[in-house]
Amino acid sequence: MLVAASGWWLAHLLYCARPELPQKIADSLGGFYEAVVHKYYIDELYAALFVKPLIDGSTRILWQGVDRKIIDAAVNDAGDGARHVSDEVRHMQSGNIRSYAGWIAAGSAVVIAFMIWMGVR
Repeated sequence: MLVAASGWWLAHLLYCARPELPQKIADSLGGFYEAVVHKYYIDELYAALFVKPLIDGSTRILWQGVDRKIIDAAVNDAGDGARHVSDEVRHMQSGNIRSYAGWIAAGSAVVIAFMIWMGVR
């Protein structure tokens, strides 16, 4: 109870009865007060040594290198390739029955040639 009452009295003194006192105490401590407020600059040191290099590296290597240049490029190139192939194949569908028969004959010739080639090997 004594510790709780002392804490209440100290808080009342510093923040209610004499609100200018905390600033005077901070000014009298000088650089020590700043070091304590900034937690001895451990967070700033940790951020400079570990966090910033990790973020910069992951931005350069993982995001721009792997994600944009490999994954996104593969997806975009696959889409462009599919569009190009479909544009070329689309011309095969003319609605002309003789044209379809010609494509069937050409495909059959390719299949027969492949089967003969596999039989010779």
